[in-house]
Amino acid sequence: MGKLAELGRQVTRWYIALPVSVAAGIALGAFVFFKIYPGQPQIGIIDIPYTVINDDSAYTIGAYLDYARDNDQIKAVVIRLNSPGGGAAASEKLYLQTRSVREKKPVVIVMTDIVASGGYMMSMGASYTYAKGSSLVGSVGVILSYPGPLLPDAPLEDVLVTGPSKLTGGSRQDWTVLLEELKQGFAQIVLTERGSKLQMAPEELMQARLYSGIEAVKLGMVDSIGDDAAGRAKAASLAGISSYGEVDVNIEVARIFVQKSRRVFALNDQEELPAFSSGSTNGQIPAETPLVSSLSDPASLRRLLLKDGRKGAESQSLPGLPLNAGLPNVYYLYVGPAQ
Repeated sequence: MGKLAELGRQVTRWYIALPVSVAAGIALGAFVFFKIYPGQPQIGIIDIPYTVINDDSAYTIGAYLDYARDNDQIKAVVIRLNSPGGGAAASEKLYLQTRSVREKKPVVIVMTDIVASGGYMMSMGASYTYAKGSSLVGSVGVILSYPGPLLPDAPLEDVLVTGPSKLTGGSRQDWTVLLEELKQGFAQIVLTERGSKLQMAPEELMQARLYSGIEAVKLGMVDSIGDDAAGRAKAASLAGISSYGEVDVNIEVARIFVQKSRRVFALNDQEELPAFSSGSTNGQIPAETPLVSSLSDPASLRRLLLKDGRKGAESQSLPGLPLNAGLPNVYYLYVGPAQ
């Protein structure tokens, strides 16, 4: 009888323990799925078609980069890049922003038709670079438009200056020295980022030649020949993920701008925006996304509408001093023939 009683107690414990164990397993699995691993990891896709880099285009591309960096579901980023470069300051900004993304997650750049000068500088911020065999890559150099004297004739008696270089910013020799400094700085970025991969002397690099994708890979200016699929596969590998969705970053950022502009300009807030298919986000942009929060201020949207303040302002300048006459322009820009 004692043995039968003990057997009964064991069976009762088994019936109780099994449901408890199953329930605990379900609870633990739900916690891991929803808290620790919330949804499928994503690869962010940024598409930059042929674009000359200036303040406006750099602002938009910068918004894409910020979104990709700050969205925790995006584990890696692929950038399709096609650019001959552009303004020096804007190009440097995109290089630094791309590098900032790289510090948090892998960034793979896939070069298409041309990635030259400031466009190539931006690509130096990536973790890995691909080019097509026919891509045009390089042109590591600087163009400086020397402004010259602001007034070709002697200043009027009622125009006073505080130094001999006030009207010119410096002599032609000074501007030549500045040009050399900028060239050396650009080259140093390439030398630092490519490191031992670069198979060319600094003097050859600074000749500002344009190379085919095949030659650029041989010289170590680009990592490999590859297309968009290779870029996505590399990004996933660098991020350590095998199963992933994709987020069209261009569309997501555009949705944010549209949503915020509707609020700022008091449009119908009840109108539903069409949902975009973009991975596990289901087209919905979390309110806590940093870019969304930063655009809650109307001034952020107003930035998209700003025009060049120099245009149409000459009548407000001093007599005999056209406002845009002494403007120096510095470019990381390829302006030669396409092939």
